[in-house]
Amino acid sequence: MLALLGGLLALLLVWRGWRRAGMVLALLALGGLWLASTPWLAWTLAMSLETRYPPVPAQASPVADAVLVLGGALGAPRPPAQPHLGFGAAADRVWHAAALYRAGKARWVVLSGGSPPGSENVAPEAEAMAEVLRALGVPASAMRLEGRSRNTLENAVLSLALVRQVGARRVLLVTSALHMPRALAVFQAVFAGSGVTVVPAATDAEALGDEPELRTAWLPDARSLEWSSRSVKEYLGLAQVWMATN
Repeated sequence: MLALLGGLLALLLVWRGWRRAGMVLALLALGGLWLASTPWLAWTLAMSLETRYPPVPAQASPVADAVLVLGGALGAPRPPAQPHLGFGAAADRVWHAAALYRAGKARWVVLSGGSPPGSENVAPEAEAMAEVLRALGVPASAMRLEGRSRNTLENAVLSLALVRQVGARRVLLVTSALHMPRALAVFQAVFAGSGVTVVPAATDAEALGDEPELRTAWLPDARSLEWSSRSVKEYLGLAQVWMATN
């Protein structure tokens, strides 16, 4: 997105007669796009986020009162002809929540996730995650669902009532390792003063143990650009939380 804006600004500068400045900006935009598309930068950005709260096996995780799982684990809504749920790239969140529950790390599982944007007639993701968790052995009586949230801030605001409802004073926050720094910052800000302690329980690590090979580290590809974009989004979100709380 930044490279696209830079390219558009470069065209505007050339059109207004500032040809040299426009060419320089265009080269910078292309260079930035190339760099963001390299496996090296994508991995470096992701590692800088994922190593803050690295995943821990369920058996080694601390004990809490509730496991709080954020949406994003399941894929696009299934068509009528597809009888089974589709898993997304972050499906580890559901598996990890089930593992934590089966390991006796918490009595309750709180699921937070609404319907995808533009799909208000589709069942909330919290319900879909609950369906998977029931298949993995988590009883419905142990789950509480929040199905209206559309982003991380709403996850925190709307799930707090459920956390209080089950009397939890300590929760294990389950989300992807890349998302954890921002998610934890948001939840700590929203839960401040509530008496509830939020403990990170990251999963779905993409960069840890996956350092790119030297021969391909500087060859751009679409996956690396998407990966870099997600990391930049997380850093922008962290900056927003910092500005809102300072």
